[in-house]
Amino acid sequence: MVFRYGDATVFSNARDVREIQPDDVVAIDYRAGEQGNLATSITRVVAKLPAGVREIKAAELAGLVRKGAAAGNYLLIDSRPPAKYRESHLPTAVSIPFAELEKEGEKLLPADKGTPLIFYCGGLTCVLSPKSAALAQKFGYGDIRVFAEGEPGWRKAEFDTESTVEFVKSGNIVLIDLRAAAAVEGGHIPRAVNIPAAQLGAAEKLFPSYKGTAIVFYGDNGAELRSALETMRDWGYLNATMFSGGTAAWQTAGNELKKGAAAASISYSRKLGPGEVSPADFKRALQDGSALIVDARSGEEFAGGHLPGALNIPAEEMAKRHAELPRDKPLLIYCSTGARSEMGYDVLKDKGLSVKFLNAAVELAKDGKFTIAE
Repeated sequence: MVFRYGDATVFSNARDVREIQPDDVVAIDYRAGEQGNLATSITRVVAKLPAGVREIKAAELAGLVRKGAAAGNYLLIDSRPPAKYRESHLPTAVSIPFAELEKEGEKLLPADKGTPLIFYCGGLTCVLSPKSAALAQKFGYGDIRVFAEGEPGWRKAEFDTESTVEFVKSGNIVLIDLRAAAAVEGGHIPRAVNIPAAQLGAAEKLFPSYKGTAIVFYGDNGAELRSALETMRDWGYLNATMFSGGTAAWQTAGNELKKGAAAASISYSRKLGPGEVSPADFKRALQDGSALIVDARSGEEFAGGHLPGALNIPAEEMAKRHAELPRDKPLLIYCSTGARSEMGYDVLKDKGLSVKFLNAAVELAKDGKFTIAE
């Protein structure tokens, strides 16, 4: 749907439309007229922080990250499902998913309860980091902050993200070695393609046409890695990350390097990850009713607009409410970014239900109209 807005449009959680980002969830009240749909109010849905927990902004967090966890005196915690962390996380972050923190408790956190904790997750509408922060409060930690913009906001601010050795090893990625050919021949990570940093700017046509391709760079020069990610952003590849440890981290993890020249051309085909449903199959099931659609967002988000016939069970409540779901019908889970739908999938799969999840951004209007962006 297309909406007009004007001086009479009331904005909530945003001063104007320029503060609303493509991944944000918004609730729109409007009236139809001869000139189209006029928005009377536009509300950016934001997950609320627990009382006593303050928000940290990207610039401040970036300053801490540059210092490092030890010098900056902080622990940065990714509250998303492990697969999201493996694909792309903030530098210096550790993975402590909300579901694990809820299950295992404070033993996953530092023994010193004066340690400053910073939580983040899938963005302003994601509740995983605020709920993790609330658990940390319950456990007695006193210095707790939340980076509410999360991994999507970090990338929008054009800060770099990293991938883990597991993702480099088995993810459906394009792996690029930025080193000179001589260094690559001495040993490179298997399946890497060699595009020396100095030649990357002229190599755009070598990359897949699909802009959602996961691209991982490694090398031996931090400035070249950062420049490569900036180039990818300029070309529209938003899922580009770095494997900052390079060949040394690869070997430390017990993996072997491959000798000789690396490939000079990119071979890539899109694949679904474990448990994922394609957007096309998701839409087909929505139309023919062959699966029950489960909305893993909060009740507030659900009330602001949801898919027709969807059942709302927030991701963090799946473990307690799984008995409400049928065992004789396939389940398909969605949320606004894919993070909470994957979290719900992990829970329901362990409960023995037939379930898949949509790993995509979903934007919804109050009348049930929607768009899916991979």
